[in-house]
Amino acid sequence: MSIPGLDPRDAGADGRVHRLRGLSLLTLVLAIAAPLVMYFGRIPGLNEFDYLIFYRLLFYNDLIGSLAMLLALAAMLLVRPLRDRVARLADWMSLHPGRASLVAFVLFAVMARIVYQGFPLAMDEYVQLLQARIFADGQLVASYPPELLDRMIPPGFQGYFILVNHETGQAASVYWPGLPLLMAPFAKLGGEWLLNPALAAIGLWLIGDLASKASGQPGARGWAMLAALASPQYTVNALSFYAMPGVLTLNLLFFWLLLRPGWRPAMLAGVVGSIALVMHNPLPHALFAMPVGIWLLMDGRRRSRLLPLALGYLPLVLMLCLGWPMLMDTMGLRVSVPAADGTGFVDLWSQKLRQTFAIPDANLLRVQAYSLWKALIWAAPGLLLVALLAKQRSDIQRVLLAGLLLSFAFYFFFPHDQGHGWGYRYIHHAWAVVAITAGIFAVADNGMRTQFASAVLGAGLLATPVFLFMTQQTIALSIAQQPTVPAQGHSLVFISNRQQLYTADLVRNYPSDNGHTVRMLGSDPEGDAAFARQISADAVRVSFDERGSVWMVPHRARSFE
Repeated sequence: MSIPGLDPRDAGADGRVHRLRGLSLLTLVLAIAAPLVMYFGRIPGLNEFDYLIFYRLLFYNDLIGSLAMLLALAAMLLVRPLRDRVARLADWMSLHPGRASLVAFVLFAVMARIVYQGFPLAMDEYVQLLQARIFADGQLVASYPPELLDRMIPPGFQGYFILVNHETGQAASVYWPGLPLLMAPFAKLGGEWLLNPALAAIGLWLIGDLASKASGQPGARGWAMLAALASPQYTVNALSFYAMPGVLTLNLLFFWLLLRPGWRPAMLAGVVGSIALVMHNPLPHALFAMPVGIWLLMDGRRRSRLLPLALGYLPLVLMLCLGWPMLMDTMGLRVSVPAADGTGFVDLWSQKLRQTFAIPDANLLRVQAYSLWKALIWAAPGLLLVALLAKQRSDIQRVLLAGLLLSFAFYFFFPHDQGHGWGYRYIHHAWAVVAITAGIFAVADNGMRTQFASAVLGAGLLATPVFLFMTQQTIALSIAQQPTVPAQGHSLVFISNRQQLYTADLVRNYPSDNGHTVRMLGSDPEGDAAFARQISADAVRVSFDERGSVWMVPHRARSFE
């Protein structure tokens, strides 16, 4: 059975034609099935805001995204001139990878302002930006009035997203400080939203170069880069404040350096790897690095790179990977676990690690099945299949694929869904093998495979604006839940706790606010009014609606001096 628009005569009469027909058919079947699975996965009688955020994005945003991918794939299969344009674009990117990466950076940066609106949507994003602004302010931790801590940082987030000390009022991100340290110079200049676009553009160049090295064909470079750009998994995350785009790029650079002989690249790889370890938490890099370490051990010539690699890791591992959590502990800033008072540092973190594993029950199996669908929907059609089913693999592909599979296997036992996130974000740090294998696949011959690659990558490019629009709308909805704050003067903002809209996530107080705008979790109108006048007897309410209330004070409240 042939797929419309793919002429089997282009590929010659061999067994590869039948395999490619099967791949094409499976790609089309999954593209048709995806919106059906999203639609019929809904529970009758529930509306969009009755779902937790993981399922809300899945059953609504991903439904629309999967429909867009299906329609775009149909268009690409039926219109050959569109496929020819995709092939010409891939060829241009192969010839000009640096220029293509620079163009991608500009596009990512513009979209970060238009689509992402410079707004960290999820708490995972906010706490990274909060810590970056703390560092940019020349501090290690933020300081809030102790008596207002439970209002300025919702109790449910304390110890899980933000470490707090109720006695001192100090607070810091629960995550390791790698991403905030990289973001701090940008935050100092008000351009923190530029970091991930820059890292993603560098990652794009590395994806192309690794595809070229793995295949021995320069033409694979442009196809691999285009495969990344045609996948919303890569492009939308490039606009975000999540740590994963940076971890992905650092992982690629780590491996790219280890492909080069000599102790200097190996030591530099260790430095890069140590930064990747502390970008968010150590697991994403560790899962990626394990297959790389095994690959080094399996060959005597490569084995000599292990010692300089370890030496490169050592300084930052001691300073940040171990030193940072210990420093937070000495300041009374501790992770939240169901532990008795007085639990030691080692026991505390041991309990925390034990919470990351669970025997999958029916609910967790359902989450993992939907996560796999997210991985399929958020890549250009068929690319995940190509990555998993490719027969001929280079060492580079095998190592990268092992990192992807190990990551999926590990998070299969993680007892939580990902909540917010674009695509399946738990595997994003190892996702690049999907684009790299697609690039190699596209240049394996000059006929039917190229036509297939042109069709699916073109579909991804055509559908990506829909994913961008849905992302923009999701973020705009969250921004709209914030009460309007006067540009001048000193404001107390009470944000209504509407759980369906995750408005507690909007209680955000940056050091740069300097007490001019203080956001707090609201309770009830009368209670908020009493609390505002307790802070400042001269407080005057200037607005009130379902989003909360805003109070002006004639001068900076004494509590924040």
